[in-house]
Amino acid sequence: MNIFVSTTFLPDGRPLNEALERCSQQDIFSVEIGSNHCYQENYNYLNDYNFDYLMHNYFPIPLESFVLNIASFDKNIRKRSIQHILSAIDFCKTYNSHLYTFHPGFLTDPIGSNDSKINYDFMWDQTKLKDINYIKAKELMYDALDKIVKYSQKNKVKIAIETEGSLAKKDHLLMQQPEEYVEFMTKFSNSDIGINLNIGHLNLASKAFNFSRSNFVSLVEKYIIALELSHNNRIEDQHLPLIKNEWYWSIINNPKFKDVYKILEFRNTEVSDIKKNIEYIKEVQNSV
Repeated sequence: MNIFVSTTFLPDGRPLNEALERCSQQDIFSVEIGSNHCYQENYNYLNDYNFDYLMHNYFPIPLESFVLNIASFDKNIRKRSIQHILSAIDFCKTYNSHLYTFHPGFLTDPIGSNDSKINYDFMWDQTKLKDINYIKAKELMYDALDKIVKYSQKNKVKIAIETEGSLAKKDHLLMQQPEEYVEFMTKFSNSDIGINLNIGHLNLASKAFNFSRSNFVSLVEKYIIALELSHNNRIEDQHLPLIKNEWYWSIINNPKFKDVYKILEFRNTEVSDIKKNIEYIKEVQNSV
């Protein structure tokens, strides 16, 4: 079923190899390397594991932390963000990652990660909203995407942008609404860049902007290369394990998405509980 486990299940700041060890102990060998780990100078130990890898956004973790934003009005942040993504593509090539996914950028630069255990949105400075320029931010994002797509094609590494979504902080984000993806699809083909459909973000964005989740999925389905899976209450981005009889099962079980990567992106969750969720997903799939 192409089920991958995001290593973000560990608390923030823990080393990646700790997550890999825990996965190995539970016979989980397909992982998405996430963005919440501590800096490590060397990742040669990745070759010690017979894992299938995907990579996400802020990995490899830089020595000096920053919030990646390819649409930033701050030239230094934007330049650094683009360079990070290009370096991540190099990393994917070195360690045979099947896919690199990244965020499409923000209208304002976040002030840091959220320490809340019930909401994993970034923290934002509301006063920055008075200076936003949506058109300019979008132009900066597409300029960055042009560079990133060309570099990924040169290096033969598959890439995808992750769909965004927030209820309380929707005014800070790009690429949440259907019309944004209509424009995106006029600029790039699905062989240029795919879409990592974040189910949790879709649940929030569809409520924030009052659009149909199923219609959105139908709109972008030919671009979907990965499903980032977690449960939330449609209020906060909780990153909880999947539960029974929820709206997202029709997407997960859609035959059109049989071969896409299905990434379990849970936070502060025991890997043994993730393993139970994997078994449940398989049961649901087998019952269809």
